[in-house]
Amino acid sequence: MSHKVTIDEIGGRGDGLAELNGNVIYIPYTAPGDVIDAKINGSKGRLRHIHHKSNHRIDALCPHYTKCGGCSLQHIERDYYCEWKEGLIRTALENQGLKDIDIAPMIISPLGSRRRTTFQAIGRGDGQIVFGYAEKGSHNLIDIFVCPILMQEIKALIAPTKKLISGLLKKKEKMSVSITMGDNGIDLILKGKGDIDLNLRMDLAEFAEKNDLARISWFDTSPKNNRYELLAERRKPFVTFEGNKVFFPEGSFLQATKQGQDALIRAMLEAITGAHKVVDLFSGCGTFSIAAAKFASVHAVENNEKMLTALKVSANQMSGIKQVSTELRDLFLRPLLPHELNKYDVAIIDPPRAGAKHQMSEILQSDLKKLVMISCNPITFSRDVESLTQAGFKMGSVTPVDQFLFSPHLEIISIFEK
Repeated sequence: MSHKVTIDEIGGRGDGLAELNGNVIYIPYTAPGDVIDAKINGSKGRLRHIHHKSNHRIDALCPHYTKCGGCSLQHIERDYYCEWKEGLIRTALENQGLKDIDIAPMIISPLGSRRRTTFQAIGRGDGQIVFGYAEKGSHNLIDIFVCPILMQEIKALIAPTKKLISGLLKKKEKMSVSITMGDNGIDLILKGKGDIDLNLRMDLAEFAEKNDLARISWFDTSPKNNRYELLAERRKPFVTFEGNKVFFPEGSFLQATKQGQDALIRAMLEAITGAHKVVDLFSGCGTFSIAAAKFASVHAVENNEKMLTALKVSANQMSGIKQVSTELRDLFLRPLLPHELNKYDVAIIDPPRAGAKHQMSEILQSDLKKLVMISCNPITFSRDVESLTQAGFKMGSVTPVDQFLFSPHLEIISIFEK
């Protein structure tokens, strides 16, 4: 049944919010001020018709928009979009009782700058496949032929990859393709069940040659295997942190855009001015460790052995940096304790989306006077901020870094001083 409603604002997940009979209804792809007809089912609505367009509404860039679930805000003009994204942080912090919050202007990565993505594929039979991203709120795949947020090199690989896979998948058989654009070429990983035969190995090596890939690997998702197998490495893929190369392993976590990465590094470097000893918690393959090592000795702690080894090997080959030591450790199960943290002038922490509750409580009990905190989740960030504030830390300005254009995701960096 259709209802005529007015959209009041955009919620935390990017959907428009309207009120109907005292209930809040979430309606995707709408803008504040839109007067619409919506098909309503419980608290969810579906846009049927726009009677009156919002002033904040613009035309979307992508032909797949509203079908592909990757973007939810292409229809919103930039000023309101920035205001809304910065508001996500402000609201989360105010909900924890924090006042006088200084939010710096958001740093937005440009279109065509996203350097990593994962496509999904499923066989339809007769050599046909669907290759793309999931629909919003569903596992249903949408066939993709273009994407305005991806780097040109990744976009150019969509058609040939589709062609390569179309002959491989039987009906309903699934595969995923992870693509990362290193500074010297593409690292491509095909993920599927089972081993691959000699013919396919040769085809994939030839595909790497033909498309000038840096590296191509297979990842067997069978529970007994679950590992990467290198098929061809024409160049060792690397990324650069403050002018220093790190050769990253398959499946490494990198910041989603180079622009976003560099903005976070700049803010971090400003914060560690004058520090001699820095600890980098959840260091990955060294985004912050390698940059910080230009000015201070760094101890990098990470639970992924391959990424940590890449960091160590790369650091050993660099000149013009201070000492970098590494430690393989699960910070969820074994956080660094106060007596270990007390050796350092500054801690850098960039936890996964779920946050790092146990590690934070050890930081609060330590003598650390300075903390650089990077977060991809305003909710867990504001919880941590509340604890830090109670422990006597003062929060500096918060810098939002938008590497996930047109989505509710946001990276945040802030400096805390005791």
